[in-house]
Amino acid sequence: MILQYLYFAVLIHLSISTRIQLSTGTIEGKILNATYSPFGNQTATVFLGIPYVEPPIGELRFRKPRLLKSWEGVLETKDYKPACMSYWRKTFKNGFVGEISEDCLYANVFTNQYCLQNKNCSVMIVVHGGRLVCESGSAFKPEIFINNFVGQDRNIVVVTFNYRLGVFGFGVFNGETGDTNVAMYDMLEAVKWVRKEIDQFGGNKDRITMAGHSAGAGLIVDFTSSTLSKGLLHQQIVMSAPLQDISKSANFKGMTIVAQNVGCIPKEYGFRKLSKTQINKTYLCLQNKSAQDLLHAQLSMQQNSTFYFGSPRVDGDFITDYPDNLFNFNTIYPINTFIGTTTGELRDSLYITDPKNDRIKEQLLKNMCEHVGYELFEKPEEFTKKCGNYYKNGTDAQFLSDDMEFYSGAIKVANAHKRANSKVFMYSYDYKGAGTAFHKYLEAPSPHHSEDLIYTFGTSRGPFVAKDYVIERIYSGMLANFINFEDPSPSKTQQWRQYTQEKREYFLIDFDKNFTMPGMKDHYYTRALDFWSTAGKKSFSERFSPSLDNFVMSILTDPIVSHLKGVASGPDKSIEQFEKVFNERESFLEELKLRRKLKLEKKIGVQMRNSVVEFEKDADQGTSGGVLNTLPIILGVTVFGSIIYASISHFCIPNKSRTGYQLLE
Repeated sequence: MILQYLYFAVLIHLSISTRIQLSTGTIEGKILNATYSPFGNQTATVFLGIPYVEPPIGELRFRKPRLLKSWEGVLETKDYKPACMSYWRKTFKNGFVGEISEDCLYANVFTNQYCLQNKNCSVMIVVHGGRLVCESGSAFKPEIFINNFVGQDRNIVVVTFNYRLGVFGFGVFNGETGDTNVAMYDMLEAVKWVRKEIDQFGGNKDRITMAGHSAGAGLIVDFTSSTLSKGLLHQQIVMSAPLQDISKSANFKGMTIVAQNVGCIPKEYGFRKLSKTQINKTYLCLQNKSAQDLLHAQLSMQQNSTFYFGSPRVDGDFITDYPDNLFNFNTIYPINTFIGTTTGELRDSLYITDPKNDRIKEQLLKNMCEHVGYELFEKPEEFTKKCGNYYKNGTDAQFLSDDMEFYSGAIKVANAHKRANSKVFMYSYDYKGAGTAFHKYLEAPSPHHSEDLIYTFGTSRGPFVAKDYVIERIYSGMLANFINFEDPSPSKTQQWRQYTQEKREYFLIDFDKNFTMPGMKDHYYTRALDFWSTAGKKSFSERFSPSLDNFVMSILTDPIVSHLKGVASGPDKSIEQFEKVFNERESFLEELKLRRKLKLEKKIGVQMRNSVVEFEKDADQGTSGGVLNTLPIILGVTVFGSIIYASISHFCIPNKSRTGYQLLE
């Protein structure tokens, strides 16, 4: 009997071996249990901190990732490796504390014995959010993935990974000739690594779903819009993606300020275009600076200046065109898509309908419409008028920003993939009962941006009560169904129909006391579609105020809100810097309006001159002259008057005493 017991004990030990042979060497992970859910403990085999490319340090800083070299012996992969360079307090949440390092390009794999034995499990690659300047694939709580996706007989192999952030991942100079958007190439190599090695973890390389939220979801949209990713993924999960108007020059001003702050570009050189030789010298200089110095320079730039750092750029290589063009010109390849939003999201334009601003509501709405119109559209006067009329009623103006960034954006992505003959499933998340289970961080009404993540990936998660575990099981189960079966339907009796452009079908996710959901509805966000699909043609002229090189809604609204309230509306900048951005942006708007006026007047003047010439030809009275020759003088007076007006306008709101958020350390 004892021998028989020992025999089976040996078999069990062998069956849960934590060593795996990869193409580059052997790794050893560990067994980990998720014990928090009342639906039972779940067990997984996890491998944390697996290198997927060479460390991006030394001469590889700011360069595309290099293929991983082999190693000797057994590499221990039992603990997370450091997150990429970022402000650690924003990267690590939920009480989790970790390290940051430039040597950060590692992947983490969560699997189980069923998958390891059967070698055919679906795979979910998770792309973290964080505005491309913080958070990490090494900051998720493993137990959440184990419970929601690896366990409960869902048998999904989960992969998270780090990509470079901020100046390390998205830096670029004016006149760039080298590697740009290197973080996108980190993603590309991570996916290629998964396809190459996932069989060893029990996954099927032909059943890979990439999932992300917020900035992570935005990266996925950019990734799957690129021909470089074609054929690498089977499906995508796009949750609350703020689809911004990225530019060809994104981040070059912020990167230049960083380089100037560490002494690699003379400050007096400004933002002039750099030659190839100058860029190479600047990179060599930056590569000799410490990673901590560069991070500090980036954080200082974000906090102590009017400049920002953000999105990827249209580089002509990975991102070949503006997203609007990619979606409209039917260049998207087929990929099954699960996409949606919360009903609260960010509400960046909520200040317009704040009762405190009721006296100037109409002016605030016009101001926002003008900014969007003059900075993005070919016919700003028409856009401004339509925008003001469309959002003037009741509290409609508070939805303007989310309609633009989230809801109309989701429709664009869904339509593009539907035209590519993909399966598309749309959702709208409207559950308002999370309470203390969610660490609320915005003034937007519930459920706001990332509120649904507490039930899937665990981000911003607070203490759960009994109902939350049930909702977590149902909601994560719908994602698991999509990953495993290409259909997120929660049950046989409640089917989730595919999205069509005609009806815009979506699944309304909400829960009553019996955990029943409303289910299928038609016409996802008609309000957003009716306006933004007919708003006009974008100019792609890349008109930005002196501190900016991209249009981001929050960078427009945060300074306005700060100006109205007299306190900093966010933790990234002091009230003084927000005020500078506000004044700069308003002056820039007046400049754009003036330029537009002069352009139209010049056009009218040319038309008038041509008419006079034709008339004089008919009369055979020589060349034209007279009143038209005084036009430059008239326009000069107009310019002077407009400049004076721009300097005294700004809503006529008096200055206030100001206190700000605690600044970054």
